[in-house]
Amino acid sequence: MRSIFAAVSLVLATPVAAAPDPLLTRIIAGARAASPDSIGFERTARTTSQDAGAAAQTSTRVERWDGHVLTPISIDGKPATADEVAKARKVFASRPVPGYHRIAAYLGNGARRIADPQGRTVYRIDSLPKDSITVGRDVSSDMAGEVFVETAGDQPYVSRLHLFLPKPVSFFMVAKLDALDVVYEYRPGPGGRPALVHTVQNMAGSQMGKAGTTRTDSTFTPLK
Repeated sequence: MRSIFAAVSLVLATPVAAAPDPLLTRIIAGARAASPDSIGFERTARTTSQDAGAAAQTSTRVERWDGHVLTPISIDGKPATADEVAKARKVFASRPVPGYHRIAAYLGNGARRIADPQGRTVYRIDSLPKDSITVGRDVSSDMAGEVFVETAGDQPYVSRLHLFLPKPVSFFMVAKLDALDVVYEYRPGPGGRPALVHTVQNMAGSQMGKAGTTRTDSTFTPLK
């Protein structure tokens, strides 16, 4: 009798797996199909940084991804030097290529459909998979997100992805990240495939008691 009750208890305690979401499955499959070696783009990034009590500083970079390597074209209006190209390629080699394919990685922990006042199709990401976003250290598990899906056409795609830090996080007792907010915008590109067209990243924090903010506005132009 005791073994029967134990079996019943085990059955009752076993969680029921959530039913797969066909729309989310199609979105992830579409993102995985958009491999970085099949795209090319030119990125113009304008970054403005400001420490508390100091004047803002702005820099502009133009970079080109040809499907194999990212190459700086110009920095603050001047052609990139050989040394700047070498340094940029070394740094970029350890970072993921930006693009629509990254959505599959961001959705690695799953997402859930949420109610939207405007009637849009929106999914909530409660935390990002490891190594999704690194700012001094991996803050992926601290980040959340919202995925906005366009379903009007034959193939659904993500038109907007908003990743954000719900609450501040500390770094090694000497630094603090107060805010990190990134918005990605996607539109159908060559061949009708979704492509990353614009990003805006805002970050605020402090290090050794010195506060500052950084905003980077990037535009992506597909290469023909």
